Amino acid sequence: MLSFEVTNGGRTIQIDCDSEGLATLIGALEKVRSTGHLHLRAPSIGGHDLSDTTPFGKPAVGDVSITTGGD
Repeated sequence: MLSFEVTNGGRTIQIDCDSEGLATLIGALEKVRSTGHLHLRAPSIGGHDLSDTTPFGKPAVGDVSITTGGD
């Protein structure tokens, strides 16, 4: 389980995960080094990386875009 939620009036990104979700996130961060850009998506929009809800039953972010560059 891996979910992202925007909280605190848009000032905070809350990430909730179990060990499998943490492995997914770490794998994505390692992969983006070579690809430069990738998306993590929830099942509701055709993905399998993210959960559609947080562990607390709230709607979660369905698409997380990660981009590298511009060191």
